[in-house]
Amino acid sequence: MIDSGIEAEDNAERINELRRGFLGQKDPASLHYSSKLFLNENNDPFYQRNLLQLIAPQNEKMLIDSDRLLWQGFDFFYRKIEELFPNTTGAALATFLSKSIGDKMMFIKIEVEDELSAYILFETLNYRGVELTVTDLLKNYLFSLITPSDLRIAKNIWKKIATSVGIDKFSLFLRHFWISRKPLVRQEQLFKTIRAEIKSNQQVFDLLNDLDRYSEIYLALQDPYSVFWQGNRERIKRIREMKLFGIKQQLPLLMVAKEKFSDQEFDKVLKVISVISFRYNVVGSRQANKMEQLYNTIAQKIFNNTTTTAQGVFNGLRELYIPDADFKNDFSTLESYSYGRNKKITRYILFELENNIMQGGDRDYELDPATIEHILPENAGDNWDKDFPQTIQPSYTYRLGNYTLLEDHLNRACKTLPFDQKKQFYHKSQYEMTKAINYNDWNPTVLDTRQNYLAKKATSIWKISYVD
Repeated sequence: MIDSGIEAEDNAERINELRRGFLGQKDPASLHYSSKLFLNENNDPFYQRNLLQLIAPQNEKMLIDSDRLLWQGFDFFYRKIEELFPNTTGAALATFLSKSIGDKMMFIKIEVEDELSAYILFETLNYRGVELTVTDLLKNYLFSLITPSDLRIAKNIWKKIATSVGIDKFSLFLRHFWISRKPLVRQEQLFKTIRAEIKSNQQVFDLLNDLDRYSEIYLALQDPYSVFWQGNRERIKRIREMKLFGIKQQLPLLMVAKEKFSDQEFDKVLKVISVISFRYNVVGSRQANKMEQLYNTIAQKIFNNTTTTAQGVFNGLRELYIPDADFKNDFSTLESYSYGRNKKITRYILFELENNIMQGGDRDYELDPATIEHILPENAGDNWDKDFPQTIQPSYTYRLGNYTLLEDHLNRACKTLPFDQKKQFYHKSQYEMTKAINYNDWNPTVLDTRQNYLAKKATSIWKISYVD
């Protein structure tokens, strides 16, 4: 308002009074506002410099998670006030801030003798009904067990882990770490379970050091391009696949397998998990309920050195491995959309089939420029009504047997042409699966025949050697 020349003098005075009443006094030397409120050592510098002085961060993505949340909170309320007061007076806005907000907001200040007492108090408040996350609860409980001389060391380890994993993912990492060696526990019971086992200063440091050590591999198992896998194409391939499939139940097992197994056995485990996930989750669309229980059982056996090979892992997970006959049947009717998140899955499947048809091909579904061609077009015209009446077209358009790989310029040339005209473009393609499309007609029966052929190929591609 002041910048727009609206009640400049009165509004400047309102700003000063609001700041003095709620935020703090202005330092006469630096002319910066000193604060009534000080945050913890991780967040106070950002609060004092950016929020209190109204300085936007240069790059929000570079902030640590907790500072980013502070800024997003600030920005949220700023925008809400803009929405509430598109055209207003300084007096109306000041009344809203000081009366509607200020007078109805209560802060309670409790002074304690030392920092450890603060952690105990924080935990006590939780039992009085204040909802806290597992991360908050655990942090305060663990720090309450630490001797004062060790507290700073513990806080530094915790900060390192939280910064590495990220605040928003910390609770999930904590649970995955715990069930990689302990019986399965749900997120809502995690804090009580850990609290029942961790009772001493030494146990706290053992836990923190293990969390610190495992955090690196945990992140790497979700990042195919981590330095952990540099130069190992097989590991990069398998971790890319699991990330593509969107599964996380395997992470506890893989964390302990990476630590306990030889490199050769670990590589085999990655393949076992990837193939099982593709058969069970991607193609079979089976319920994921029992997956976590089985993964947890095997993870504990690996941790306790009673399962020491990839074959032992597979034996424990065998019931998740969809048999060939069932997998082939699932694949022969598979639909996979060519847009949105599923587009990558579709490309992945087509390129794995193409590489198999090429007998040792190495085309990459993310790097190769091929487009997905719908043999029966998505918006088929009258040319297709004879073989695919419009009433049945939706049932066949996104069937995997209706897809092939094609160069972009050839795809654009095909458009919605009749099948006999499309074939001349297919024969110009560099992709083997496309050049092999030599059918006289394209109708539901031929599409089924082609998809059955691809299903047979898929059964040999996504297969584990331990199965006869």
